[in-house]
Amino acid sequence: MSKLNSVADSAIKAYRKVFRLPSPPGDDESLLMCIQSSSSKILSAESLFNEITDDDLIDYATYDILAEKARYSYLIKKAKEKNLHA
Repeated sequence: MSKLNSVADSAIKAYRKVFRLPSPPGDDESLLMCIQSSSSKILSAESLFNEITDDDLIDYATYDILAEKARYSYLIKKAKEKNLHA
């Protein structure tokens, strides 16, 4: 099975080279992109919170902000563990 995976990986690399496709981001790059995305989502959620007036939507926006901040904190912690810097 590992030989089949090796052949498949080689074929994918050749395909990318022939068609000049970029390599997919590595784990570190993905983590940094997730941090940037999370930061943007926090700003969007805070903007929504500042604009709405309905009580139910205020609750939604509050939970959305808290959840995204928790996600952001987790991602930052993982980046620090890997000693990553933007």
